[in-house]
Amino acid sequence: MATYPVFLSHSWVEQDGVERITSLMEAYRLKTEGFAYEYYSVSKDDPAQFLPSNKALSLSIEKQMEPCCCIIMLAGVFEEFKRWTNLELDAAKKLGLPIILVEAVDPKHTSHKEKRAAAEIVKWDAMQLGDAIVKHARPGKVLKQTT
Repeated sequence: MATYPVFLSHSWVEQDGVERITSLMEAYRLKTEGFAYEYYSVSKDDPAQFLPSNKALSLSIEKQMEPCCCIIMLAGVFEEFKRWTNLELDAAKKLGLPIILVEAVDPKHTSHKEKRAAAEIVKWDAMQLGDAIVKHARPGKVLKQTT
């Protein structure tokens, strides 16, 4: 069994969004033997969002991302969450973490910056998302468990 620690972008800030994306990962887990996941994030209620500087917030984001094997980001919401998304994109690059974009809306809303940063862009589909996580997971970050 392998456990994939994933970072869910702030773009999934609404609880409904978190539940929807984790439902995709759960569907993949149920269909794929040996796949498990855990997720990390900086939620909208996290005190980090009230930190006085981008530097402090960036450090908080990096701390949450550090144990992860990849980043899952909702595509097409860059402008709405520009401050956070920029910090997350920068942290992912700094830490060498691949970004998987999930296009839940029309692809024309996906920014060029998101597209350039993405290791892969997937549709709202459990198998596409799960396969992308497995394919792009940063080596050394996936937790192997023996049974």
